Amino acid sequence: MCRRTFRASIIIVLALILLATLTAAIPARAQQRTRCFPETGYCVSGRILDYWERNGGLAVFGYPITEQRNETVEGTWTGPVQWFERDRLEDHANEGLGILAGRLGARALELQGRPWQSLPRATALTEGCRFFPETGHLLCGIFRRYWERNGGLMRFGYPISEPRIETLESWTGYVQYFERRRMEHHTELAGTPYEVLLGLLGRDILNVNRAPACTDPIRPVAFGLEARIGDSQFRHSLFCPGRTYANVPAAFQPFQHGAMIWLDLGETGRSIIVAKDAGRPAPEPSYFIASDTYREGKPLPPAGDPPPGLYVPVRGFYKLWYGSRGQGQWMGYGTAPERAERANVQFFEGQGGVVVHLLETNQVWIFGSRYNYWEWNQQ
Repeated sequence: MCRRTFRASIIIVLALILLATLTAAIPARAQQRTRCFPETGYCVSGRILDYWERNGGLAVFGYPITEQRNETVEGTWTGPVQWFERDRLEDHANEGLGILAGRLGARALELQGRPWQSLPRATALTEGCRFFPETGHLLCGIFRRYWERNGGLMRFGYPISEPRIETLESWTGYVQYFERRRMEHHTELAGTPYEVLLGLLGRDILNVNRAPACTDPIRPVAFGLEARIGDSQFRHSLFCPGRTYANVPAAFQPFQHGAMIWLDLGETGRSIIVAKDAGRPAPEPSYFIASDTYREGKPLPPAGDPPPGLYVPVRGFYKLWYGSRGQGQWMGYGTAPERAERANVQFFEGQGGVVVHLLETNQVWIFGSRYNYWEWNQQ
């Protein structure tokens, strides 16, 4: 009888130990709840998942685009982070701060070579707007309403730009930058919950992750160009200023469907920029840069006479015009003769881009990497 009682007691003790172990394990497993997204192949778990779900989920943050990992952020903090299409979430639990969003709005401007401190500030107070003396910017209209209803200062930080028109891939519209985000006003979605969308800064910045902040401004060689380049709707795609060329020989000719710009960059060589549909930004490039392979005295095939009032190009312009594009059908005929120019040239690093300032006529041509170009002619 004692032996049976002893065995029964052992079984009860073991069952209690097992039950206690399972009970203790439940909170730990609950904290590590995981949700995976086949759209990108990454999973989200723990505190970051809780924050993601509580604060808007897919519409606010987008899909995860990395695993959760330790990173050093802006050289000042190291800890667990995870990147999403629209954000970078940082786990600051060890400092008692919980989950914080990264300062991606400020970082995006920094990577573009236009730190927020250098941007134009509000010049006057406007009725119905809120002014932030910390950064010198106004918050108005639909952006203010979205900011106030969706987390305010903790979620977005201070505004660090005024609203401006930008071209982002295939969309053009008003945007405003904040310390942590970029808001976009999609008027084509007016009346829906998506009229204001948050920019894909997580995706864009991760593509240039660990790229250094721009150490050089737009060179002194391009006097007066900072504001004009900054006004380009796709300035954000140009990133950091790179090599420059001052007062180099150039030539320009307008065509029925675009323009050509010839540049002599010395040891770098001679190039021709062929741009279609002058002055109209587009979602895809409609220009290219080719080497000038024309050599003086080498015969070229004849093209025949142009229609009245139009011109057949000469030298390097002619060789490109006549060649792979089918005797200029892509560009049409010249609408004026080629003219000699001088130019300042500013290249950009990262995804590329180049700005050409034609000095004689004061034209500024801005060519992005994924975007079309933009012309400003002040005479």
